[in-house]
Amino acid sequence: MSEKTSVAREAAELLLQEKVVYTRTGGDPFFFSSGWASPVFIDIKRLISRPESRARLLDLALERIEADVGRTSFDQIAGCELAGVPFASMVADRLSVPLVVALKQAKGFGRFAQCEGDFESGARTLLIDDVTTDGRTKTTFKRALERAEADVVGIFVLFAYNIFPGHAETIALTTLGDVIAVAENIGALDETARSALEAYTEDAATWSRKHGGIGKT
Repeated sequence: MSEKTSVAREAAELLLQEKVVYTRTGGDPFFFSSGWASPVFIDIKRLISRPESRARLLDLALERIEADVGRTSFDQIAGCELAGVPFASMVADRLSVPLVVALKQAKGFGRFAQCEGDFESGARTLLIDDVTTDGRTKTTFKRALERAEADVVGIFVLFAYNIFPGHAETIALTTLGDVIAVAENIGALDETARSALEAYTEDAATWSRKHGGIGKT
């Protein structure tokens, strides 16, 4: 097992141990804000209230950022409104770098209309969020930063479903595939849930459409 896979699997196991992985195999599925329907929902933001787990998740995130982005490749951290801000804040604090916030909608005028904070034009920026489905909202945040004249050098998320058609390239600490692999290894999934997730990951767009969500975009 590669070091990258080992880090991803440890993060996945932490999510399972903290019981922030939810499955629905009967009745209505979960519906994401992006429109996708899903039998699984990962609620990472709950970890902001659990000091030991959030600290370890942050350790793993910093290890992945160093390996895949490089500490000298960015000048500041940007958090995605809203759930990405606590995690981005912790990363920025650990690294002692400036923090800004990318907003979903403009709330003012001028260069920083869709950002909170300030920075020099051309500041190399690592955008951080908690979760991504198809990456479309990350494109929105990236464009907000670029309108403020930031140089967005990468997008990092703690968890990516990694099964939907994507619109923004992201680096993910762990993925749904990692969660499923670890859950099967430690016996955290019953047969019904395992079958549902296998069908979902095989063709998420078709599964979503059949269960009332959007299909291929």
